[in-house]
Amino acid sequence: MSSVAADMYRQFRVPHESGKALIDPPLERVQARLHALDANTELSGLEFCGQPISKVRSEARREAVEIALHYSGQYRDTPKQFRCVSDTQPILLSGHQPELFHPGVWFKNFLLSQLATNNGAVAINFLVDNDLCRNAAIRVPTRTADGAVIATSVPFDAPRDSIPWELRLLNDPECWRQFPTVVCKTLLPESAQPLVTDLWEYAAHTIARTGRVGYAIAEARHRLEAELGLQTLEVPLSHLVSTRAFARFSVQLLSELPSLQTIYNAQRENYRTAHHIRSQAHPVPALEQQHGWLEAPWWVYRPEAPKRQRLWVKLIDNSLMLSDRAGWQTVIEGRLECDQAAAQWLDILADGVCLRPRALLTTMYLRLIVGDAFIHGIGGGKYDQLTDAIIQEFFGVTPPEVIVASATLRLPMVATEPVAASSQQQRERLWQLKYHAESAVVNAVNVAEASEAQSLASRKRELLANIPQRGDKWEWHHQITTVNRRLAELAASQTTATKQQLDAATLDERQQRILSSREYSFCLFNRDFISAELHRMTLESS
Repeated sequence: MSSVAADMYRQFRVPHESGKALIDPPLERVQARLHALDANTELSGLEFCGQPISKVRSEARREAVEIALHYSGQYRDTPKQFRCVSDTQPILLSGHQPELFHPGVWFKNFLLSQLATNNGAVAINFLVDNDLCRNAAIRVPTRTADGAVIATSVPFDAPRDSIPWELRLLNDPECWRQFPTVVCKTLLPESAQPLVTDLWEYAAHTIARTGRVGYAIAEARHRLEAELGLQTLEVPLSHLVSTRAFARFSVQLLSELPSLQTIYNAQRENYRTAHHIRSQAHPVPALEQQHGWLEAPWWVYRPEAPKRQRLWVKLIDNSLMLSDRAGWQTVIEGRLECDQAAAQWLDILADGVCLRPRALLTTMYLRLIVGDAFIHGIGGGKYDQLTDAIIQEFFGVTPPEVIVASATLRLPMVATEPVAASSQQQRERLWQLKYHAESAVVNAVNVAEASEAQSLASRKRELLANIPQRGDKWEWHHQITTVNRRLAELAASQTTATKQQLDAATLDERQQRILSSREYSFCLFNRDFISAELHRMTLESS
């Protein structure tokens, strides 16, 4: 059984300095591969449902571009160069949840557009709407009445149970409408004219049309990107997995689920061992077997039952029995007749059942079947190395390399004046005052106290140089305790002052962390500033 050696896993680090980007591998290598005539020869020989990979990819690519053009065209003009795509034209992909993410995530979209422009490629960003909407709020740095800096939560909708983004409807229209106003009033005044106001004007159109918060946020951002010069298409993942090509892909993998599950779990263990991971949930949970059911790497949910459930499968002769083991069950007949089985899969989706791939399966399909390069963030780049190992063993091919990209961009705010010493330095000084007070008080301004401290320090050195044997320590212990107690009394004022300095340093460092966080939403930034910075980092990288 093949596996990836521990030292073969790529390591990625978030750029520390604001205005810096990470791109791995270098774009020169990526572009050289895109320009190669036989860039995907490593996939030759691979078949799906009895069809060669070239034919499968041709159909899947056509479907992906068509649905992305249709979806994006509902709310913005689509790039003319994407409207007629040949089989040899590269398709570049990326994706993220439809949320108010930080600039490091948004950088991927800028890079996707620039890379496509440079290489005559089609750029498609997928909205991962089968992921959970866990929080309908963003963190905003603000200042309290006493001048302290804190990060407070500003909601764009009323909270509710975590459900997939594609089903997440707006609960509180007034909260939504007031969101940009509350953000602007809350945000530190140093951050002038955040783009949230422009963004929310666009979002209002989509929320009125769909009622879904994730789509409203994503479409508003995508319309803004058009104004900023980005040339990309977007489409929800839920639309992509409703295509015939993905249905065929799903049927074949489920028909081979025993082998897929064995390889999936074995490579997961290899990854966990290499990274010394103890949590059973990371990087992904193992696929289980229970009472004849095999767990498959798909989710299943419905509008009337929106909680995501694991998909369970039984292979019975020529049939696939699918269930969430929570009240829903169906059967696909003739699983070995791929087109017939795929048509039944699509019928299930048409009935309102959401059969959605999990993360590893999503990128497996996009990288093998649809795209020529995929741009991940750091988190996705890490876990997709597990996908690489699964692809290599299950399909026997080397998967196309992923591009890992991220950036650090901090709000251009006025930092607080730092205190003289760090909290760590103050803690070390407190330790010295507690256990070696003589070093602090021998130089006291009060002559009498300094003289006494020198005498006590001398006595302490003498006692430490003459520690008695076991059994004769009581008197010695009493004497050194008395010396230490008196030294601590002489150092009391310094200890009090140091504790106050520690409190000040701790507060200062907390505020500095708040001010310098890279995790604030892109919508808190000034439009001209963030656009210029992300364009600059993209151009410097390419």
